[in-house]
Amino acid sequence: MLDRTRQLEKDLSKRFLIVTPYLKEIERLNKAIPRLCFKSPKGDDLNASTKAKKKSKPRELLKLIESDHNILITHSLFGMVPASTLMLLATKGYEVIIDEAFECVRQYGTGNGEWSGYDLSTLLRHKVVTESDDGYLEWKDDGRVDRKGVLNQLKQDCDNRRIRVMPITLAETNKQTDMFFWEFPIAQLKAFKSITVLTYMFDASVMHAYFRCYGIDWQHLSLTSDRRLVSWNHDNEAAQAQSVAKYLYVLTGGKLNDTGEELNSYSSSWLKRRTPAQLAEIERAARNVLQNIFGARGSTTMWSCVIAHLPNLTPRGFKGAFVACNVRATNDYKDKVHLAYLRNIYSQPPVVQYFKARGVKFNQDRYALSELLQWIFRSAIREKKDVKLYLPSKRMRKLLHEWSGGLCKV
Repeated sequence: MLDRTRQLEKDLSKRFLIVTPYLKEIERLNKAIPRLCFKSPKGDDLNASTKAKKKSKPRELLKLIESDHNILITHSLFGMVPASTLMLLATKGYEVIIDEAFECVRQYGTGNGEWSGYDLSTLLRHKVVTESDDGYLEWKDDGRVDRKGVLNQLKQDCDNRRIRVMPITLAETNKQTDMFFWEFPIAQLKAFKSITVLTYMFDASVMHAYFRCYGIDWQHLSLTSDRRLVSWNHDNEAAQAQSVAKYLYVLTGGKLNDTGEELNSYSSSWLKRRTPAQLAEIERAARNVLQNIFGARGSTTMWSCVIAHLPNLTPRGFKGAFVACNVRATNDYKDKVHLAYLRNIYSQPPVVQYFKARGVKFNQDRYALSELLQWIFRSAIREKKDVKLYLPSKRMRKLLHEWSGGLCKV
């Protein structure tokens, strides 16, 4: 009892900021750790009124920090927090815990309300923005920017050094010579006393590559089956893989997998080149596997594909069972035992080029495997129940087979 009291006193003497992918996880975590009395900005509070949600979340966050509250926020809000607020967090000694690896780098223009690379190039030519000596966009237009106007977010990103200009040779892109990337400001990240990232296969993440770009040191730990933290190594990962793989049945061989023989089968670029008849064949195969081989129903199933092809690839009878391939940190699908993954994952080429230009090689196979495993682990396998998986991409099956040590049942 004395040890528990001391631990509680130790916890209450600290200040924590927890960053999680989804709003609904904020409510769950708040209930799971009541003694730390977490608060969230009203825009990130599921119980807040619509009017309250319209207030500036960064300003609400600042008030919580100034009052020394323990705080829960989303990945989205963490990425838009002003530099001054992040530095205040660091000054006050907050310990940051990030649930799932944070996307520290992505191509600018892929976020909500962001300007395209073409538009940024135009603004650069007209000197509305300029490139600093160290490669960041700086806001130079002296005109007043309406806080609700279309330029406000761009100005905020420039002022907080979140847009990096990465020169790419024409030979590599055949497009524009400048690529623009949203990047989490490294100075702000380094200011924190400590950052803990809770994820699986961190070495396959964009965040890991970002750390390597800036020479950030980290300690890679792994949680054992008896909940001990030990130094990560390949043997530990292999043991964990084998303990999970025994619950996984993967459909292999046969005509239903014939469409996945090419190295890039089921990738976004490959699907773009399919005819309507070929897309219809993929849909029929998935439906055949789920209904006739797995004996699945909509309520027992989760499946995924490239969202752009959702109208053509949705197996008839399973429309409501779609689960995006990048879903994270949720238990909503832990009852699903029939799976179909009509994907072949590759990181976006501009991001790979970004890291290449910075001298960091990005492991595409490791990244693809981690994305697949994160998705599979949303299912009933997390409850140690048998699940059946249709994975027509030969490349993805090979990666999964090697990870499992050949233990995935067929």
